[in-house]
Amino acid sequence: MGGYSTMMKLTNMIRGTADDSAARQLLRCWEHDEGTLAFWRASSNFVYVFDKNGIRHYLRFICEEDNTVERMQGELDFVLHLIDGGYPAAAPVRSLNGRWIETVETPNAGRCHGVVFEQAAGGHVPLEQMSDRHFEDWGRSLAELHLLSESYPVERARDRSWSDALDFIEMVLERHPQEQAARSELDRLRERLAELPTGPALTGWIHYDFETDNIAYMAEESRYSAFDFDDAMVHWYVMDIAAALGDLPELGDEAAQRKKERFIAGYRSVRALEEEFEAALPLFQRFDDLYSFARIMRSLVGFDESKAPEWAVRLKSRLTGMCCEIRGRWKPAVRLRPVDSGNWHACTRLEAAPEQQRTFPVPIVYWLAESAYCGFTPLALYCGEQLAGFAAYACDPEDGSYWIMAYMIDRRYQQKGIGRSGMEELISHIAEKHGCDALLLGHRPENEPASRLYESLGFEAIGHSEHEIIRRLNLNVKQPK
Repeated sequence: MGGYSTMMKLTNMIRGTADDSAARQLLRCWEHDEGTLAFWRASSNFVYVFDKNGIRHYLRFICEEDNTVERMQGELDFVLHLIDGGYPAAAPVRSLNGRWIETVETPNAGRCHGVVFEQAAGGHVPLEQMSDRHFEDWGRSLAELHLLSESYPVERARDRSWSDALDFIEMVLERHPQEQAARSELDRLRERLAELPTGPALTGWIHYDFETDNIAYMAEESRYSAFDFDDAMVHWYVMDIAAALGDLPELGDEAAQRKKERFIAGYRSVRALEEEFEAALPLFQRFDDLYSFARIMRSLVGFDESKAPEWAVRLKSRLTGMCCEIRGRWKPAVRLRPVDSGNWHACTRLEAAPEQQRTFPVPIVYWLAESAYCGFTPLALYCGEQLAGFAAYACDPEDGSYWIMAYMIDRRYQQKGIGRSGMEELISHIAEKHGCDALLLGHRPENEPASRLYESLGFEAIGHSEHEIIRRLNLNVKQPK
């Protein structure tokens, strides 16, 4: 884990929710009213509610595999700084031992670290019920938090910075080499963020998850209190705005734009926000997408559906769907065009990477000759207006099966997600044009990148020889994205 706070692993969530033993063990460390402990939710942490002298409190804990005492203390130190400055953050409560954090060994969840918080002041207002005034107060409340953050040392981040988050993302993607689009997005974000100016007025500690689920409206004071600072990190302050407004598209384009303007106006009534950074909001929304993607991917490691309860299987399906949605936002727009008199020569100049010469030794001109004399259909792959690759397919006259005979991406366009997007376009094109129920292809056994791509798209190996693996894709089922 590298010490970086992430989503809870789904396997840990299953173990931790098997019973309430971990919560009961931890609660003994704090003053509480007997018989009031109740499960509330489990997402990034396990959260239970209980009463102390008839007043609602929250017990939050997590497995050591998913977070460390040092990082949790970093979060609490920042929250205490905000409270000292008069900000209405949910306050942590010391244990009977005088500690903020207690650790217990549990039979199901292993070692767990727990903290207790008072209930935040105010009440929940759902996004769809928020008025323009609510949005202005929301933006103003975030700006007040950032003003206090300016006086809190960034050196106390303890592995809680945007660059640490990118390192965590890289570590996750190393375990998933097939996620080339995510890797390309990571490289682009590193480069773009490194170009941005920094400084006390621009970067500092942020909440990171200042969404409606983690704030409560204090109507008499026209401001919001905040809780759940477990994702707090050092970042550009505008990242907090991008993350807070991430769900606005659910309101529709026109309403979302108006609400965003009210939020920004409320923010600017307290703290400056430069136009260039408001314009950069989409960049920070991309960071949030990639960070969310990596945390989800990590959370699913080791999950076995055959041994999991039904609720966990449903959750895994929902999380996988979220990853597919995010991938769709990275997906390069690849279009297929016929090979004709205007582009055939350019196709012959496409080149495989040097290390791929053995796995794709046949020149494009050969496939064009096959197409002209043997009935193959050649297609050019374009990314925008740039020729990026080539494909050819054919129908076997003996049994009517459709084969992808050739597929390659030019070396200059590799490692950008174009290979996957192009193959998805090719599959859709053949299926829609010919109404076939399956596609077949072959590749050399040593071509591991191709093997991973085809497997991830649903191609199953049906034949294997020393020189070729034959794969079949059933088009009667929905293909993974």
